[in-house]
Amino acid sequence: MAEPLTTVGLGAITAYLCKDGIQKLLGPTADYLGEGLRDFTQKRMENVGAIFKKADSKLGAERELPGTIPPKVLKTVINDGSYNDDPMAVEYFGGVLASSRTESGRDDRGARMASLVDELSTYQLRTHYLLYSTIRETFKDKGYLFNMNDRPLMELFVPFRPYGHAMGFSEEEKGKTDSILRHTFFGLANDYLIENDFQYGNKESLKARAQHADQGGIVCQPSALGAELFLWAFGCGDHSLSYIFNENFNPVVESTPSVIEEVKALKGT
Repeated sequence: MAEPLTTVGLGAITAYLCKDGIQKLLGPTADYLGEGLRDFTQKRMENVGAIFKKADSKLGAERELPGTIPPKVLKTVINDGSYNDDPMAVEYFGGVLASSRTESGRDDRGARMASLVDELSTYQLRTHYLLYSTIRETFKDKGYLFNMNDRPLMELFVPFRPYGHAMGFSEEEKGKTDSILRHTFFGLANDYLIENDFQYGNKESLKARAQHADQGGIVCQPSALGAELFLWAFGCGDHSLSYIFNENFNPVVESTPSVIEEVKALKGT
């Protein structure tokens, strides 16, 4: 049986979110923290604390409503998220945790979403955020729905230089851009987080799909799962995919650009 939260030294976690806050966030599932955190290092505790704080901020006033997070989700977030201190990963894990809080605690889809976040590299996760945030800004006033008919109309041309700037590539990373691009976009497509008909290359190779491209770049379009993960990452996992375009949805990540500059919509404009 898991030890009660009150008898376990939570170390760095309570520096991010007080014990009462943890109880409100997790509900009865908080009791699972006893054994789960016993063998954690200080750094892993700090990472979990940052995720809990992020989840709490996404919940806002909803934290005062009755609710709990499925133990399966908590286990996945703690085990996977505790090894990840990347700010974007903390953002996504926190959002998945917040999205998973329901009155009944039965909805454990967040375990799958948390596993997906863990499986993505730093490059893939940041690119996922940048792409979907840019898609939101580019198409939010077009009247589109995020359905099978409208998603193909959201095809984008993403120039290499602004993409690299938004990614914050160092000089070392700029020297291996090709391998990073290959890893990132084939990985996102293989995980169905973008459609698999993406293409990247110099402007001549992209002319058939991006006639107005004035430099090399990437052509891609969003997927249903990619949009779903984006919503879960910001505490909105229970909304329809089209909520991405809702004015009340605010997917902002501190110290990270919200759009890739110079992007062009290729269809439906």
